[in-house]
Amino acid sequence: MHPVIQYEIARMRTDEFHREVERERLIRQAAHDRNRGVEWTSMAARLRARLFGGAMRPVSRPVDAGA
Repeated sequence: MHPVIQYEIARMRTDEFHREVERERLIRQAAHDRNRGVEWTSMAARLRARLFGGAMRPVSRPVDAGA
């Protein structure tokens, strides 16, 4: 095979590889940037902490209530 043809084939493969890498980078970036939605458990915990102050306190019951 002629050296010029080998060079052109190698250059085409390299260009194709660079396009593929750029495409994968854009896919990763889009996945990272997309809207993830709301995580309700952490939001509820933060709301509870704001409303009731700090950690939830256990509710005390009278000793003879269950007997």
